[in-house]
Amino acid sequence: MSNSLLTKLEAALADTSGVYVNTGVDAQAYLSGLAADIRAHVCTPFPLTATVMPPGFPDVDVGTAISGQCVAHNSSGYWLVYRPEQDQFYCFWGTDRGNLGAHGVFGSPLYCWSA
Repeated sequence: MSNSLLTKLEAALADTSGVYVNTGVDAQAYLSGLAADIRAHVCTPFPLTATVMPPGFPDVDVGTAISGQCVAHNSSGYWLVYRPEQDQFYCFWGTDRGNLGAHGVFGSPLYCWSA
């Protein structure tokens, strides 16, 4: 399962939809840097849960616990999580793995990582 998730992640790194690039920033360099940073923080997928925080998600109430497979994380508290039921990537935040928040960010991995 982990290889298929990492293959899905790698394929999804081509999706730049929703990623905001500031005026005057080289978009290609910025997007390449985001993808490289995700690749540098890829991990063996493992289950992870977070509590939905405001503003929440269209289909999940604030306060609800959601889970998925973590595919990348860094020491700053970014957790890139794939939820197979929705076929979407989500960003969880927090430095305490047992107390993470999901603040309504989902979509392409680059979008999630840039949020």
